[in-house]
Amino acid sequence: MRIAIMTTGAVLAGCGTAALGLGLGAFGLADAPPFHPELVAFATESLWFLPVLTGVAEAVALAGQLWLITQLRSVVQQWRPDLDARTRERAREAAGVLDRDARNLPGVQDVRIRLTGSVQRPRLRMTVVCAADAVLGEVYGELGAGPVERYRRAVGMPDLPAVIRFRLVFPRSGRRRAPLETAGTA
Repeated sequence: MRIAIMTTGAVLAGCGTAALGLGLGAFGLADAPPFHPELVAFATESLWFLPVLTGVAEAVALAGQLWLITQLRSVVQQWRPDLDARTRERAREAAGVLDRDARNLPGVQDVRIRLTGSVQRPRLRMTVVCAADAVLGEVYGELGAGPVERYRRAVGMPDLPAVIRFRLVFPRSGRRRAPLETAGTA
């Protein structure tokens, strides 16, 4: 979705730049009117045309601003969940225990834990960095059965969805390899 939004933004920025250049006469069309004469005649004869066009443009701009606010809110909820201070404190304490328990599992090298979402839809996000020879099925099963369940109970959210992403770290060899990522939900 973000690629489509970025592409749309780039196309619109290009169109705006081209329109600005056209208006300033950058394309050798300084003497030509910016609009076709028939369109100008229609707009001057029809008194309703410009107010309707302005209203449609304002509605589209308002919809774009509301969408942008919604997107910014979701980004902010990833950084700081929309939860009360007591729940956040319990989550911080439980995250320390979850981190310690997860690091004690065989093959686990690093763990990152984050409680995200809103009050209505909280979510636990975990990134588990494992050695290349780790058995991910066992690590996933151990996490879901033990540490993640204890985290849910400690936070007081027994139905808390957990998204666990695994990242494999391969031993360094002569050539560089990008780490392989897999994801699962508990």
